[in-house]
Amino acid sequence: MFRVMALHSVNYCERLFYLEEVEGLLRADHAVYDGRRLHEELKPEDVGESGVWAERHLSSELLGLTGKVDYLKRRDGCIVPYEHKRGRSDRSSDEPAAWRSDAVQVAAYAMLLEEDTGEKIAEGRIRYHTDNVTVRIPLDDSARKSVLESIEKARALSASLERPPIAEYDRLCVKCSLAPVCLPEEERKVTDESHDTVRLFPPNIDKKTLHVTTPGARITRSAERLKVLSPDADTVELPIRDVAALVLHGYAQITTQAINLCAYNEIPVQWITAGGRFIAALTTSAGTVQRRLRQY
Repeated sequence: MFRVMALHSVNYCERLFYLEEVEGLLRADHAVYDGRRLHEELKPEDVGESGVWAERHLSSELLGLTGKVDYLKRRDGCIVPYEHKRGRSDRSSDEPAAWRSDAVQVAAYAMLLEEDTGEKIAEGRIRYHTDNVTVRIPLDDSARKSVLESIEKARALSASLERPPIAEYDRLCVKCSLAPVCLPEEERKVTDESHDTVRLFPPNIDKKTLHVTTPGARITRSAERLKVLSPDADTVELPIRDVAALVLHGYAQITTQAINLCAYNEIPVQWITAGGRFIAALTTSAGTVQRRLRQY
């Protein structure tokens, strides 16, 4: 039995579906947490309103689907499933439209709802919060066919022993949470050296590592800046936003206030002897699981 979200994935990118549903590789990025936050923000104003239900679990042995619809509302005597999306609608035409993956998702919920309630569901609706529009998805023959085709595609991919190829349209990879695992830019570069790859992970870093090598130098804090006081050179000040890491060589010193500033901004501080031997480091990096993901 597939999750309805799996149909969303299979229409967005077949490789994404395979990584999540077959290999079980799941990774939450900022966009995932933004979506969860959106649903939490919607609850206080919508739940309890007349004719509104929230987070209804639906399942069908016939379709082989299970999922949790965002919201159900009764409009003109009919139940309408709603999906809320943090992003934008498809603006490739004159009128805002739903992306195919979103349309299949809400249509699947509508079909599950028909089986669960015994009522005919005429449409589903998708609310895109970035551009503040609601798109209606009629549950017609075309929508039902798209859902059934997506289920068949999911079954075929699940039976495969090989990962599907990366998406042909590389802009899909920019917002994909599994890009650090899938590594599409590396694969494109291997198969086509002339391909102008989109840098996905890790991102280009404009910040610089600050090395303090002068004996007797002292690093202090001045508001949101690091100040390097040197006995035989001019004082240097750098905005904390421009610093990627701080490395102290030899007998340079750093104040507690400066260490707090670095720790708050997740900037590692490293101590190294004058001869280059590593002594210690202060780091605020993520735990073992996230570090292993980055290493992978």
